[in-house]
Amino acid sequence: MIKSKYIVMSYSKLVFLALLIFGVNKFANAEDPLEKNKRKKDKRPNIVFILTDDQGYGDLGCFGSKTISTPNIDKLSDEGIKFTNFYVHNRCSPTRMAFMTGAYAHRTELPRVIYWFDRMGIHEDEITTAELLKEAGYKTGIIGKWHLGDWDEFHPNKNGFDHFYGFLEYGRAKTAIYRNKTLVENIKKKTHGQHSPKLVKEAVKFIKDNKEQPFFLYYASPLPHTPFLPSQKFKGTSNQGAYGDQVQDIDWQVGELMKALKENGIDDNTLVIYTSDNGPELGLPQTHGTSGILRDGKWSNFEGGIRVPCVARWPKQMPKGEVNNEIVGIIDMLPTFCALSGASVPTDRPIDGRNIVPYLQGKTSDASIHETIIVPGKVIRHNEWKYAFEEMEAGGPIQNLGDRKHAPRGTLFNLKDDPSETVDVSKEHPDKVKELDKMMREFLSEMRKNIKPIGKTAEFTDELLKAEWKYQRAPRDQKPYYKSVVDSLLQK
Repeated sequence: MIKSKYIVMSYSKLVFLALLIFGVNKFANAEDPLEKNKRKKDKRPNIVFILTDDQGYGDLGCFGSKTISTPNIDKLSDEGIKFTNFYVHNRCSPTRMAFMTGAYAHRTELPRVIYWFDRMGIHEDEITTAELLKEAGYKTGIIGKWHLGDWDEFHPNKNGFDHFYGFLEYGRAKTAIYRNKTLVENIKKKTHGQHSPKLVKEAVKFIKDNKEQPFFLYYASPLPHTPFLPSQKFKGTSNQGAYGDQVQDIDWQVGELMKALKENGIDDNTLVIYTSDNGPELGLPQTHGTSGILRDGKWSNFEGGIRVPCVARWPKQMPKGEVNNEIVGIIDMLPTFCALSGASVPTDRPIDGRNIVPYLQGKTSDASIHETIIVPGKVIRHNEWKYAFEEMEAGGPIQNLGDRKHAPRGTLFNLKDDPSETVDVSKEHPDKVKELDKMMREFLSEMRKNIKPIGKTAEFTDELLKAEWKYQRAPRDQKPYYKSVVDSLLQK
């Protein structure tokens, strides 16, 4: 027999080679672990957070309104969860700061609204919800109202947002719409309904452009804040005046966003949360919102000022038509969104919020995620009890209070029995008063040790701030004088 010029292998070597080849082919056909992990991450939910401006607890159909039609928002509730105890701060900027930081706004020296002339805003050292999601691989966008500083130092693009389209006021310039840092158009009032289609168009484009990757869209409508200026499309469409017309405009916007999610095939993998930044402004001469069964509204720490409507929808993850009565709030969004995205919650600073993903999935347990919610130095709610650490003032200018009353320091309400805060039960429960007073003092002691500064422009001084405030409030004939004072301070 003539031997082949090739080497003849032993049987054992042939078996070894076959196994080797099989193994190579197996791993060649297998997905790389890093790619597999990446693909799994890409199945993380998109997040759409819709925040309205000064909307009352009772101004949605799913929260009992009979005068305003909100079918699109009601559908979110029908297909998801309605949260009946969702808490915010009682004014715009503090709530937005709490959303961005996961902490009570007082920790960042922001218990009040930021005006453009304040020359202050979110500090550069803050770690925002948007920054955390961006680091986790999400595309981030904000459409609408920022209200955490209109000066360049505080711009949304510097705080984790890849894309911004909305309202800013630079210096004494008129309110304008910007796309990132480019001026789009000067406008008169951001609360005019004529701007709604512009915001929707930009949001729909953001959804379409980013449908192939996880994204976070913060849709911050400026409605239904005063002045109520409904567009012709919605004027006279509600049974609650111009305010109601604005809410129905918002409902249309929600419908358009939901339609965009469905048309782009990402409806099932998107968590949508809808809520408001504080309660309604009351005491207005013609039309205003309502707090439903809750007491008072914006500017107050009664329930109508700090408890707002909230609904969430997350198909295939969330039960339909469920009502959640647990204490939750805007501070919970940062840790919750971190849990959904795989981002890490910052550990170098206090985070007051909690991860409420179990609630979003309809899970319940004997222990609540939150037992306590606080307005630092003002009120504390612990389970069903609410205690006024300081006098609770009715909201709004004093001349517009009507028959709305204050509640003195030391007032105690049982919200389970009395959600409208009508009966002070402090005398019947002195031990509970003592307990909640102690809890607030301990919290304030801890907070003061961990207070963080608000951001300030290079020109900021207390003297300049006072001069700007006087200029803003001066009678028309005195404005030139106060303007000259401000200008002289800026030249120093």
